[in-house]
Amino acid sequence: MFKLNSFRETVEAIAACSDDRALWKRYAWVYVQGDTALVDSRFYLVSNLDEDDERRVSDFGALYDLSSCLEAATFADVLCVQKRQQLHSSLEDYAIALEHYAEQDTFLEVSGGDDPKAAEPGLARELYAEYDLFLAECAPDQLSVAAREVSAVLEINIASALQGCRGLPLCLGERMTGDQCMQIEARFSALSVPLRRVTHRSFPWQ
Repeated sequence: MFKLNSFRETVEAIAACSDDRALWKRYAWVYVQGDTALVDSRFYLVSNLDEDDERRVSDFGALYDLSSCLEAATFADVLCVQKRQQLHSSLEDYAIALEHYAEQDTFLEVSGGDDPKAAEPGLARELYAEYDLFLAECAPDQLSVAAREVSAVLEINIASALQGCRGLPLCLGERMTGDQCMQIEARFSALSVPLRRVTHRSFPWQ
């Protein structure tokens, strides 16, 4: 179904992909409506499925005065470069960076952007959300099975894994991608061992 999105919705939809590979599978192009400033514009995310129906996309674009803005992967790259330079970028900052790229075919350089940035709790370092995963509780009758899985995930010996399972919480990974997090969660879920997830969101306003 065709749906126009605000700039914020478009940026958040791009960032909601777990990584670049997921983005490439989901979206092909970003279309923008009219000549309004990006932050005030409406957008359409062209999926890879849409590309198989070029006529419908063309008709929809003509109806709502849409034109291609950037490839989705390039759109994401611009957001990512901007965030690396300025972790607390606003929607307006991202719009300026995208407009600069569209006009100059180069990434916008931010003053102090090359300075090392410390990771902040609750905020991802990259465009996509990041996750910490913990074994926070473990029933006594699940210790041995949990320890075997911990040993495999952390690549440590079973004795160390068992010790970790007795001294909870035990971190199973930090700043992981969504796919990495879900893979580990699935392994423990199959054993009926619950895990606790901590999310580092993509943007400060989320």
